[in-house]
Amino acid sequence: MTSLDRIALAVIGALIVMIGGVVVRGDRMGATVTVSAPSDGAAAVSTRSAIRFIFAEAMNVTTLRDRIEVRPAVSGTLRAAGSALTFTPARALQPDTEYEVTLRAGGTSVRGRAMLRDYTLHFRTRRARVAYLSPSQHAANLFLLDAETNAVQRITSEPYGVHDYAIAPNGERAVISVNRSDDGERDLWLVALDGGSREQLLRCDNQVCQSPSWSADGTRIAFERRELVQRAIGRLPGPARIWLMDVATRESVPLFADSQRIGSLPMWSPVDDRLAFVDMNESAITIIDTSAPADPKSSVQLPSNLGDPGAWSPDGTQLIYPDITPLEDRGYNQVLRADFARDVITTVFPISTVNDAAVTWAPSGERIAFSRQEAGSRALIGAQIWTARPDGSNTQRLTEEFAFSHFDLSWSPDEREIIAQRFELAQPYAKPQVWLTDVATGKGRALAEDAMQPSWAP
Repeated sequence: MTSLDRIALAVIGALIVMIGGVVVRGDRMGATVTVSAPSDGAAAVSTRSAIRFIFAEAMNVTTLRDRIEVRPAVSGTLRAAGSALTFTPARALQPDTEYEVTLRAGGTSVRGRAMLRDYTLHFRTRRARVAYLSPSQHAANLFLLDAETNAVQRITSEPYGVHDYAIAPNGERAVISVNRSDDGERDLWLVALDGGSREQLLRCDNQVCQSPSWSADGTRIAFERRELVQRAIGRLPGPARIWLMDVATRESVPLFADSQRIGSLPMWSPVDDRLAFVDMNESAITIIDTSAPADPKSSVQLPSNLGDPGAWSPDGTQLIYPDITPLEDRGYNQVLRADFARDVITTVFPISTVNDAAVTWAPSGERIAFSRQEAGSRALIGAQIWTARPDGSNTQRLTEEFAFSHFDLSWSPDEREIIAQRFELAQPYAKPQVWLTDVATGKGRALAEDAMQPSWAP
């Protein structure tokens, strides 16, 4: 062996040692988290946020399912996609609360590398905010209000006003239906709720685009699209058709290839791709799986003459909605419950001479709230706020202000409060209020005057 051969072997040996050292050091590092969302120390986090970990490599989710711990305790689902691991809470987080999330060591990557150390992050959720439109007439715009401090933030300044809106599931942005001019056209825009970006989603020439609804994952929007038709008193919206839009690509398509198929007031399931909407031609609420809209087996129809789409249960297994039920030669709005697991429709309460409306589920699914107008001898009988269990038991009336009606109800994420649009019946030219009611005490207060369409922004 020559001296050159000896040198070459020495170099190769050194390289082997070096490479081996790198491998050993890599094994000592194990599978590691490179970034998380929320980040450690984050503040003002949405109560609807998912918790995401990004690893340096793809992980085996089955080895991680029992290794995530959230304090205060939160149940949820764990999913992996490539190197991303996402924990989605089963219900909204508590507002203004410090959370600690620990991913314990022991999980492995698809390559078999183990996670050798715990990964812990801390974040604090923000207080839930109340969104609403104001003024109630003439160029309404979108506002956000902190219900604890009463601080108000103006989100939009549309010269011809916002017709309606929908808050994204994570509370970071909203899609708004904007009046382009006095000529009747309405376009869809996307606005950030921090007062930042504003961008057009869809220009609707000779049409109105309105009644938006976000999909559960925040990637799609369903909305009504109506052609403007010339009438004797001007251009008015014609029949509604449901369209779907991919928010990332801005591509929009009709829900049905049949242009004669009408539908209004779309409402996504909170957990999957099903969409509920009102079909007045069929006198029904239709629920359709948007992943297979052409499949007849993918749709369900609930007979309904009232035209109110009702509200999904948080787990997507039920839909509660009001409909007209005959009693004593009259019709009254009664609350019905469609149970998709059992394939049955039942009345929630015994049929009686009351009118129920504005049904909404608590985030936990353990209670519902609704507006009830009772029959009686009072000169003014305003609809009051009631709560009950979904099976109709434990019914409680929260308000007793019969000179006022309460509609557009919505539970706070922590279920301690309910907001409503409140309207005084006896006052000429009365303007609506956004009203906050404490669920435990029934005490209420006005949050905003001359305001409408309230909803919670998590």
